[in-house]
Amino acid sequence: MPQDTDTCLIVWDMQRGIAPNAFNYSQVLQNVRSLIDAARSARVPVIFSQHTGLPYPFMSEYFKESMRRRGIDPVKAAFMREGSPEWAFVEGITPAPDELVIKKYTPSFFVGTYLEQILRNRGVSKIVLCGVATEAGIVGTAWHGAALGFIPIIVEDAVGGRSQETHEAALKVMRNIYTVIKTSEAVNMLVDTTR
Repeated sequence: MPQDTDTCLIVWDMQRGIAPNAFNYSQVLQNVRSLIDAARSARVPVIFSQHTGLPYPFMSEYFKESMRRRGIDPVKAAFMREGSPEWAFVEGITPAPDELVIKKYTPSFFVGTYLEQILRNRGVSKIVLCGVATEAGIVGTAWHGAALGFIPIIVEDAVGGRSQETHEAALKVMRNIYTVIKTSEAVNMLVDTTR
């Protein structure tokens, strides 16, 4: 049972169809694993997002357009469908039985999920964000979380993007408005939250 803490580790979309596309995937994977290990040893709650594709008639117009921009026909694509190989977590990322996995359908973990309620139930005020992609779900969840009153903490060397340019641009913006720290600092912070 996790101890009382106001902090939660959010592991964003570390799935086979998303995470390996990051330009810095090896570094992200190693650092995300370190964060998960630290959170578990400190008994800080860990919540995993799992992007889940919808059948074409239920896709948002944004996702249809996003797929078209990437040269994918959204009518024929079955990208990230529940149960598909790309929907699974990458090797080395396995949620524990007492950790939450929450399916989501947008670049904000707060839209269409019960994340906000779960965090408030636990008394969480700080969300530590890691995973892929920096310029999409990480920044989207940080902005949305801040608007709801949570304190986003982004672990800069444990997030990654498809392009180094957009990854770095997103981090530059987030450094101006949120706490952005390295994995080593985040590990220490997670351990210190329950002392």
